Amino acid sequence: MCRITTTFVLLFSSFCLFSQFEMGVKAGLSSTQLITEGILLQNQENDSYQLNVNHVDYGIHFGLYGRISLANIFLEPSFLLNSNQVNYQLDEFNESGIFSSLQSESFQHLDIPLLIGFKTGILKIQGGPVAHIYLNNTSALGNINGYEEKFETANYGYQFGVGLDIWRFRLECNYEGNLHKFGDHITVDGNQYSFSAKPARIISTLGYAF
Repeated sequence: MCRITTTFVLLFSSFCLFSQFEMGVKAGLSSTQLITEGILLQNQENDSYQLNVNHVDYGIHFGLYGRISLANIFLEPSFLLNSNQVNYQLDEFNESGIFSSLQSESFQHLDIPLLIGFKTGILKIQGGPVAHIYLNNTSALGNINGYEEKFETANYGYQFGVGLDIWRFRLECNYEGNLHKFGDHITVDGNQYSFSAKPARIISTLGYAF
């Protein structure tokens, strides 16, 4: 056990000795790709609602990143505050007919991607897992009788993409997929709903290394 510990410490020390470390800031925009069918909601009073995604606004993110490089390989964790807004069309069915309205939800998450990449010249290729930590949201869907929100503390996905390192500037364009279905926080009178599709994003980021 002592030999294993000693070997690990020596390997880690060697990695730190021969690797390079940088830290910086990042900010950017994301475009969410979400093509999905609507969902039919019903409460205990038999009120019925049809909820459809109308469009998703551009999201914004900003935060810090760190990078450890060894030769052409690098490991890059980031901590990014992310905010985006989804706009819905809500159709309420009643005896008078169908009443339609536009409603919106905004979400704030802490995104933590952990990317592993390969760099040659100014070009880099990267990919890895990402965690989305729920922070807060505001919603107009409370107009639905019996509506509740049950957010998971975290959900997960993956990212991969390409980038350019030019002087101290870090340009990136990543694709992000998620492992959960969109809208799985929607609950009406104890029944949980979700849309049929998993959200995906195209993320454009500009970073600057200190």
